[in-house]
Amino acid sequence: MVDPLSNNATVVRTKMKFVKSESTGFTVGFVSRNPKTGMWRGVREDSTFPKKVCVLDKKLVPFTLLNRLYDVAMIPMHNGDGYVVIEAVPVVFAVKVNSTHVPRLIYRVEARFGEKTIIFDPMEGQRASVRNLWGAVEALSKRTDVKDLSQAVEEFTAAAKDMLELYESEMPNRVIAK
Repeated sequence: MVDPLSNNATVVRTKMKFVKSESTGFTVGFVSRNPKTGMWRGVREDSTFPKKVCVLDKKLVPFTLLNRLYDVAMIPMHNGDGYVVIEAVPVVFAVKVNSTHVPRLIYRVEARFGEKTIIFDPMEGQRASVRNLWGAVEALSKRTDVKDLSQAVEEFTAAAKDMLELYESEMPNRVIAK
């Protein structure tokens, strides 16, 4: 058995999400190796690229959430068919709040982090979670991958309330959902 902390183990580091295997019940992720760079990257189970399974160490299972991005360290399985994840640290993103205002045309507040954007747009929002201030705030509040979540929610809420005041003053006859 190779000790994961010894110098003999080849430790591979990458980012990945975990899912529950339907066939085995284990918590697993998948990686694929870029043939040009040799770098391992996390991929989805249905990816068309050649991939290897990464089984999460059973000691880490209680501390991980499914479908959440993690920085992982993994070592090869003894049989060479995949990897065992020996370390998983949740990835957190800083939030950047942007407001866009063009009188009578655009009233939009965005919270951007990672590859995700949460939007508040009382004029053009198609869904209630975009059109409604508290729906957008709730969507941001539920995120587990945001650095300083309470500060991000406060900043987003303040910017959205300011935008809502502008919207109501410039478009007094438009009805909006609060």
